[in-house]
Amino acid sequence: MSRKRATPPKRSRLKEFLLYFVLLLVMLGLVARPFAKGAIFYQSYWGGAVFVPFVLLIAAVLAAIVVINWNRK
Repeated sequence: MSRKRATPPKRSRLKEFLLYFVLLLVMLGLVARPFAKGAIFYQSYWGGAVFVPFVLLIAAVLAAIVVINWNRK
């Protein structure tokens, strides 16, 4: 009796890239909502103040890293 390992279906690289990119854009949109309303800070879940432009900068750097490293695998 042989046991075959069921491997999950592999996503294409383009689909994987688009999935991560769309998720990053959704997160970027959620972070930018307070900034669009004129607030520079918003209160985090734990009660601390979050500087919105800094978070947007981090998200932009992450998006650039994803785009640059996408085709290197």
